Amino acid sequence: MSHGVWTRHHWAAVVLCCVAFVAAWLVADLVLERVPHLEDEVAYLFQARVFASGKAYAEAPFESSCFFAPFVVDHEGRRFGKYPPGWPALLAVGVKLGQVWWVNAAGAALTTALVFRLGHAMHGPLAGSIAAALSVASPFVLLLAGSLMSHTWSLVFVTVFLWCYYRTRTVGGNRDAWALSAGAALGAAFAIRPFTALGIALPAAADAIWRLMRRRARRVLWFVALGFAPLALLVPLFNALWSGDSLVSPYQLFWPYDRLGFGPGTGPAPGGNTVWLGLSGSLAALGHLANHLLGWPTQSLTLAVSLFLFRPRQWRDCFLALTALSLIFAYALYWTSGDVFGPRYAYESTSALLVLSAAGIIRVGDWARSRGKLWLFVGIVGVLVATNLAFYLPRQFAAYRGLYGITAAPREVVAAAGLHNTLVIVEEERGWWDYAVLFSLNEPTLDGDVVYASDCGADNEGLLARYPGRAVYTFDSATMTLTSNRSP
Repeated sequence: MSHGVWTRHHWAAVVLCCVAFVAAWLVADLVLERVPHLEDEVAYLFQARVFASGKAYAEAPFESSCFFAPFVVDHEGRRFGKYPPGWPALLAVGVKLGQVWWVNAAGAALTTALVFRLGHAMHGPLAGSIAAALSVASPFVLLLAGSLMSHTWSLVFVTVFLWCYYRTRTVGGNRDAWALSAGAALGAAFAIRPFTALGIALPAAADAIWRLMRRRARRVLWFVALGFAPLALLVPLFNALWSGDSLVSPYQLFWPYDRLGFGPGTGPAPGGNTVWLGLSGSLAALGHLANHLLGWPTQSLTLAVSLFLFRPRQWRDCFLALTALSLIFAYALYWTSGDVFGPRYAYESTSALLVLSAAGIIRVGDWARSRGKLWLFVGIVGVLVATNLAFYLPRQFAAYRGLYGITAAPREVVAAAGLHNTLVIVEEERGWWDYAVLFSLNEPTLDGDVVYASDCGADNEGLLARYPGRAVYTFDSATMTLTSNRSP
């Protein structure tokens, strides 16, 4: 069928994109209450507000302990988030529009469309529709799309890269344009999550080098590199702006041991990361994916794997499988495993795994039909989908509501107080979690109508002196108490 023909599968994809946007927004609103829960989210939102103000960094506060937030770095008079610039730059669009939580919801809708396109290109429109439907129901996709984490838009660009690179093998005269587009998408992913982009790209790079050596499509590698470089160079550029050295990541400014590799200095443990710990983490991520990818207990990867039980085995499927495995095992080099919101370091393998699962459903379905057992296979898949929707998803939503004890309550309390020209000092009984929500309400310049500081003990006197003429309240996670009314 021609790719230019609009079919019922395309209409289904449009509907699924709308469902994905609404579902992600509902997760943000009803589950995560539109407040950051992880240190990463706090840092991303801070840097997005800095970018939205037209600056690369803010001035460091006079006393960091009064405005401390994990992963927000104060270095040589500059204050910035420790993460690469790509995702905060995208999130800054939401800041300017006043709808930061819509950015990842839009990313979820776009991911659905791209998963459909990738599945359509590789296995036809039915596979594309099934893959898109699996994406919309995936706990992995929905929970991260409801957050302020960077993975959703990283997946968007990774999926564009996979689709465009695949097209360099299936098109004729415009192969250079597809290669250039693949490189640009990979560069965008690199600007968001550099190591993830490299892990994803390894199988494609090996294939491109092989094609170059065999004198097949010799220009592909060069056009991918040409597209990749401009956006990828944003990472060392901002390293230089922030840390003063293009080769020094802000990660190391916050934790000197926060680096890739094995041995001492790669992680907080005395011996550092080890090959065994790294591989154990990768295998644990695979095990977690077996539940969390589709919400099918221990069965989420079954249909993707079952595809390879049938002959002939296609290059396209091997490419997707190797891409997923490359990312998962690349993170053996990292000393910690991200397991909040699922095995999130493996998140960008999602589109590849969804397309493989959709192709597996079709292949196993054809096999079952040939034996008169299609009804049984459809019933099994139906039970698995129902299990996810009725049990797994609700349990995940319940588990992530109020994660780390962080809720929207502090925001609602201060909003109800109708504060003006005020300094609010937050008492941290449990640590930074008590300050996370209100820190995120600050202007990066710390000069808004209401300024939220953490209780910094002996430095409180200096804090008060910095904000003369303001009413001063203390906040203990539940109650606002007026301690000084110095407003004119």
